[in-house]
Amino acid sequence: MKRSLILFLIFLVTFSNFATEKELKTIPKSKTAKVLKSVAYATIRSTLLISYVEGEEKESVYTSCSENFPSMPGDFPCNYLDYEGTTMEVAPSSGVNEGEATEGSDPEDVNPGGKVTIKQIKQKSPNLNGKVVLLGEGEDQLKLFYQPKGQISHYIFRKTLVIFKWDVSRSEPSLTGLLFVNVNRDFFPEEVKEYTF
Repeated sequence: MKRSLILFLIFLVTFSNFATEKELKTIPKSKTAKVLKSVAYATIRSTLLISYVEGEEKESVYTSCSENFPSMPGDFPCNYLDYEGTTMEVAPSSGVNEGEATEGSDPEDVNPGGKVTIKQIKQKSPNLNGKVVLLGEGEDQLKLFYQPKGQISHYIFRKTLVIFKWDVSRSEPSLTGLLFVNVNRDFFPEEVKEYTF
């Protein structure tokens, strides 16, 4: 009796862990156009068609996303949810509080993600009229595009476009969801998955 009760409890715990983990939901082809229209995909696509070169390089902190986020293509740094790179969506394991004394600390303890070089592009993105940041080089480069008020709109890594859905009706904008769009070489969508917070 005890053994079957223990096995049942293990099953319940395992099942509840699987039930609470959020997964990406594939959007059926019949609903793809509607979902992409709701995020102004034509405007987003127009930002991807431009070549961005001239900009100012600077060193920046890299902060990993917390467990509240799904796996992000290209290891997107969650501190870049805003243009200034200051959003504190810090991974819980970092153990560093803002304003914590750092004298004599190992730099890796202060900035657990380390430092990266970014390039802030001088020109604004067409139609979106927001700022653009490049992170990395070559095929591993992330191109980050921002809304005029500073929240990230979308970024592209290789052939995956990630679109951020914001609720801006509140005094502080809050992230409500993500769209992961696999695109072809002309940035037309081939597959769309959605993640809701």
